[in-house]
Formats: sequence, structure tokens, C-alpha cells
Amino acid sequence: MDRLKKYLNLYINDPYDAYVNAELGEEYEKIGQGAAALSYFLRAAELLHEQDKEMTYCCVLKTWKQLNITKRRPEYEKEQLQTAVAYLPNRPEAYYHLSLIYSAKEEWKTSYMYACLGLHFKDTPVLPYDVGYPGDYMLTFQKAFTSWYIGQREESKELWLELNKLKNIPKKYKDIIETNANSYKK
Repeated sequence: MDRLKKYLNLYINDPYDAYVNAELGEEYEKIGQGAAALSYFLRAAELLHEQDKEMTYCCVLKTWKQLNITKRRPEYEKEQLQTAVAYLPNRPEAYYHLSLIYSAKEEWKTSYMYACLGLHFKDTPVLPYDVGYPGDYMLTFQKAFTSWYIGQREESKELWLELNKLKNIPKKYKDIIETNANSYKK
């Protein structure tokens, strides 16, 4: 709460400071005030769009994240991710989230496409704020998963085996990876 007060005081002195707006968004997110967080992230993105593309992209993804938490506006969520891709297409995070959206709808080719596109931009520096991107391995995971459904069985096999060699993957994903990889070792 002290950080929130700090940034509110800074905001009072300069409401056009984009980074203060972003910090306020982050602080409001931490206390579960999604509507306030969304508005500050949106304002930060609007103020930054000509001077700091990466931070603008991050703030657009943070607006998506706030919408995603509510689960009430799926089309607007998707549009925010598309806005992020259009604004800064050389980052993987929005592609990953779009791939997940289409996987949930069982639209395998579209999901696969977004995973493939995102993989072109792996190994990018981490964004300043958490946007729900676990890491590049999840784009590979999405590609392995969706390639099976579009008839790319050999590619799926290779990707599961590749993923199985990686370390430091959270257990819930590692278990799925091992199950799939082990099915090919028989």
C-alpha cells in the first residue's frame, strides 16, 4: 500500500508521466483493482506509444490481462492481443496468448499459426511487468500440442522429445511433456 501511495503522490504532481501511470496500474493490479489497473495501463500506453514501444506493448498486454481476469469480454481480449501484435510484431507474448485462445476453441490451425509466429521471436528480453508469459518453451509446447491436431504427427513427436530435454519447466507442464515424449519411446 505504501507503493500505491507513493505513485498516487507522484501522479498528483504529474498526471502525464507515463511511467507513473504504469506503476499505478501495476499497484492496482496487485490489490485486485482490475478496472483501475486497466485504465492506468491504457493511459500509460497512450502516453508512451511514440517514445517507448516495448513499454507501450507491455501496457497493452497488461490491459489484456485485466480483461482476461474477468472472463467477460473475450472478443475485446482477443482484440487487445491483436493490437499488441500489430503495434510490436517482433515479441512472442501476444502470439502465445492468441495461440491459447484458439486452442481453447479447438481452432487448431490458427492456434498453430500463432505458436509458429511467436517462435520467430523467442529469446527476447523479459518485459518490465508480468504479462502471463511463462517462457518460450510454452510456444514450443503449443506448437507440439496443435501440430498433432493438424496432422503434423512427426513434427509433434520431435517437439515433445525436444521439450522433454529442457530443465526448469513447471511440474504441471513437465508431466504433460513427459507423458507425450514417453509415448514415442516405446
